[in-house]
Amino acid sequence: MGISSAQVPASETQSIQSIFDNALAMQAPAASSTTLSHTYTIAHFPFGGGFSTRVLLTNSGTSDATVDISFLTQTGVPALVPLKGQQGKVTTLHLKIAKNQTQGFDADPSERNSGPTTVMWATAAASGPLNIFSLFDYAPSSQPTTAAPTSILGAVGAQSVVATKTFRFPISINGPLGYNEGVAIANPNNSNTNVTLKLLLADGTIKDTIQKNLPPNGQTSFVLTDGAVFGHDLTSSTLFNGSVAICASQPVGLVAIGIEGGAFFTTSVTNDPCP
Repeated sequence: MGISSAQVPASETQSIQSIFDNALAMQAPAASSTTLSHTYTIAHFPFGGGFSTRVLLTNSGTSDATVDISFLTQTGVPALVPLKGQQGKVTTLHLKIAKNQTQGFDADPSERNSGPTTVMWATAAASGPLNIFSLFDYAPSSQPTTAAPTSILGAVGAQSVVATKTFRFPISINGPLGYNEGVAIANPNNSNTNVTLKLLLADGTIKDTIQKNLPPNGQTSFVLTDGAVFGHDLTSSTLFNGSVAICASQPVGLVAIGIEGGAFFTTSVTNDPCP
């Protein structure tokens, strides 16, 4: 990830990068009920390996809303996910959120350090507009698994949005602080989706372009310095400032998270046209 061993312990760096080093998958078809007219993509839901995820859903509309969450695996089938307060693992979650109220759900805290990082993703089909926010955090294996950890080493949030065809966000890569960027892309469609990633220099010039193909209901996640992404362009220790544009043949969901050494930071994402 371009992080110096003098800045972050190797074990910690590996753990933090593992959250974006999974090629996952899927998403179920949107609910057929005509009452569920708003579908959101929760493109990243990791747990284990020190990581945990919390999702908050706010209904600021004028009437109550129902929402059905469907969790998915890398093969596109319903995922068994451990959630706090649930009896066993679940594949779906049904919520009723009164107007002006907020509800949430969490990965079971006992799973935080019970095994390697597992990454799922989900869709949320709602009867009204919602603001859906995901919080990802990381605590080392020395922290307790049955209670709130005493020391969170990294945390960051991202909004879950309605899928769209274009995204763009600024990036800093490498440099003395070891910048990187983690990206997760989910395909909430029942057919293949072609995704083009463009690496832009600070002056807007396109430096490189790569293609990815997401299968029906498929998902992928990576860091930009991966060899299969822009690793061959971002090998220097010199700080690289620029941006990335993502252009898809069908609407997709996205999570983009900056990494500074061993810490996360929020990335500003827009839906500007593809360059």
